[in-house]
Amino acid sequence: MKLVYKIIIVSVPILLTACGSSKKAVTDSKTEPTAVVTPTTPSGNTEGQSAVAAAHAALIQRVCDNAVTAPNIVSSIDFNIKVGSKDVTVGGKISMRQDEVIRIQLTPMGLVEVGRMEFTRDSVLIMDRLHKQYLKSGYDQVSFLQRNGINFYSLQALFRNQLFAPGQKIVDEQQVAKFDVINDDITRHEGRIKYAWQIEKNSGRIQQTSAVYVGTNRDTSSLKWLYEDFKPLSAKQFPTKQSISINTTTSKGNKSILVNITMKGLKTDSDWDTVTKVPSKYKPVTLESVINQILKM
Repeated sequence: MKLVYKIIIVSVPILLTACGSSKKAVTDSKTEPTAVVTPTTPSGNTEGQSAVAAAHAALIQRVCDNAVTAPNIVSSIDFNIKVGSKDVTVGGKISMRQDEVIRIQLTPMGLVEVGRMEFTRDSVLIMDRLHKQYLKSGYDQVSFLQRNGINFYSLQALFRNQLFAPGQKIVDEQQVAKFDVINDDITRHEGRIKYAWQIEKNSGRIQQTSAVYVGTNRDTSSLKWLYEDFKPLSAKQFPTKQSISINTTTSKGNKSILVNITMKGLKTDSDWDTVTKVPSKYKPVTLESVINQILKM
């Protein structure tokens, strides 16, 4: 059991580093994260160009309209992680409340919670209940995370199968103009990161989200978030199978990780607390120290 949990705990920060967005400040608006798209036509465009722009705006609007609007999403899960030759599956639960928290609890055999990963607007919390220790930090307080532009709203969009504007809470009309549409896929460049959303043509659902970062020394990191097995949830369709693959290349070599989350029994329960209190006996450890250990593996 200790080996299983160690593999999961030390792998989580790798996952965090790949889900990047731009380093812009995120506003705390209460507006619902649904785009209202009005197609714009630059001066001098032909009628054909105008039609293409309208079609692109319509696709983006359709994708945004597919987003599940239920404030709460709760489900039991199988949490599988593969790192090198290690392949571990642990039972657990995922609980998401719109604009407040994403929580993953790990409960092998459904008996006792051995660990918890929690993302809120202001901080990342990882609790190791076996060893009574925890990691907690703001997104902008850890240099490793800051360099990759991690924020809560990009993670929320990834977990909820939504289009997102890097560094922003919602996809509004101004942000729509920054997206490109190529062969029914939506793309966007933000600094050294290229984002791409593969759209299923008939349904308008996001099938895969990817982000590729190229550093100044040609160091690269790539994220692919694959969505499958869509099931009904509050009059929408939600992907109950999500696969997250991460690859990094540096002068020291290549590293990869694969996480599979299978949800079993979607619910919209609201009777749960969004605040996790860390027991006073738990010992704090830094996220940087865990990341440095991973990079030496």
